[in-house]
Amino acid sequence: MPHVVIEGAGELQGLFQAFTPIIQRAGTEILKVQEFYLARSGREALLESVAIEQGAARNFFVQLKQHDTTITVRLLPATDPEKTTAVKKVMALVAGFIRTIYPTSRYGKTNLQEYLEVTGSM
Repeated sequence: MPHVVIEGAGELQGLFQAFTPIIQRAGTEILKVQEFYLARSGREALLESVAIEQGAARNFFVQLKQHDTTITVRLLPATDPEKTTAVKKVMALVAGFIRTIYPTSRYGKTNLQEYLEVTGSM
């Protein structure tokens, strides 16, 4: 399953407060992160996302889990979309957003490295 661990990150509450919808368009590909839902515990969040490529739209949730000083970015298993390039790019956008809010953080364990390099300037 695709995932990214962000090390040295702050709390999800800070991300929730800073969030604004993300939309990225390139050719026929459209990537959107539309809503940010924070659990009452403040330790988990869901980001409602859409990846459109070649005319096919995939709706899914990116899940954030807080562990001490790390945040894990992964797909919510219940929505489990096909792991297309566009879906992986959405996850990289979310990881880049976290790094923007917590600039001293860094990428840890991941299997999305090639997508992080492309969207890392975010």
